[in-house]
Amino acid sequence: MDTKELQQAVNPSYTTGKGCLAMLMSTGDPDAAELVKYIDLSELQKKGNGAESEIAQKIVRSYVVGQDARYSVWNKLAEQSDCDVIIDLPCGYLPHGLAVARMGKTYYGFDLPVVINEIKPAIDKLAADGQGSRIHYCSVDATNYESMKNALSGVTGKICIITDGMLGLFNRSELDQVCGAVRKLLAHFGGVWYTSDVMSVDLMALSFEGVTQLDPDIVRRAVVAGSAENSDIDNTENPFIAWSPDKLKTYMEEQGFEVEPFPFSDMLPTLRSVDAETMQRLRNSYSKMIEWRITAKKETQQAAEDLPFGITDSFSDGKFSVSIQGRMDTMTAPELLKKFKELPEKAQAIDIDVAKMAYISSAGLRVLLMMYKSIDDKSRFRMLNVSDDVREIFETTGFDQFLL
Repeated sequence: MDTKELQQAVNPSYTTGKGCLAMLMSTGDPDAAELVKYIDLSELQKKGNGAESEIAQKIVRSYVVGQDARYSVWNKLAEQSDCDVIIDLPCGYLPHGLAVARMGKTYYGFDLPVVINEIKPAIDKLAADGQGSRIHYCSVDATNYESMKNALSGVTGKICIITDGMLGLFNRSELDQVCGAVRKLLAHFGGVWYTSDVMSVDLMALSFEGVTQLDPDIVRRAVVAGSAENSDIDNTENPFIAWSPDKLKTYMEEQGFEVEPFPFSDMLPTLRSVDAETMQRLRNSYSKMIEWRITAKKETQQAAEDLPFGITDSFSDGKFSVSIQGRMDTMTAPELLKKFKELPEKAQAIDIDVAKMAYISSAGLRVLLMMYKSIDDKSRFRMLNVSDDVREIFETTGFDQFLL
């Protein structure tokens, strides 16, 4: 497997970002129309399933309008922020960088390597003279504070972080790590974090209501069913999925944040993708949805830094032995998968020593699952020296049932 294939294997959800670009292009956005010339959308075409029912077509139409709304609100938040540095977490394949550069602000797009390696050269081709120096793309892991802080080397002054469509993808332990990483960024630089992920399902459902005047629960049920079918990581304990907004707000406050809710519709400009009558219905529907303005509590203190990542491995008599140090996340998990795929023959036994592992994300768990499934005698897969913190992650995600 080449590097891109390794990254795709441990992060299969990255294609969602390409779907968002395709939807934005269909709204008539000129930046998106140019960007799709340089982004490979063939993976989306492979997922097509032919003719769709009338209700499915209406759902797709409402998704397109919802994408137009969330993209427009994202840009408005960036424009009205009193911060000169805008951080897009995650950036996906949308052309926010071009919009931010035109505002005269500096843009940092954070995402997985498989995304950054494609979006960066595409945006470089489209940036006008003088804009390119304001647009930066960086491969980071959102659970890793050092990963993001290092990407912001040289930045001074307050930062504005905007998150749209990410927080519901994590299991509970990953979300705790993301909140900790963002909190430390805000404590270090100062600034604000915006997210509408508190009502991400509602955005799709309320878009459907505004466009079709039909029951929004049709979409809510479709989203829940699709998420359960397509995810191999249990995120049902994620507060952004399972909890009410009030309970979720308490969780964020416990994570060291001050949270200020405000109506999503307050930031919504007129959309190009709908007529005036539909626009008014959308404003009425979106008035039920909230955006969050989040800042770090002043008393928040930074935690100790993790060990640097490293792998020591050997292969003898059919046994693959590995010792892992530091964090195994979206940035580092492909290194373990690469070593495993390059074994001279199929492993008959696997020993993984995690005595010095500080943390493991769903990407790391996914690699371990691939390794576990590859051997015939599952009893010969062993996790050694599992700390209480790492064991808790396995138990929370349900992976302890077969990996421990």
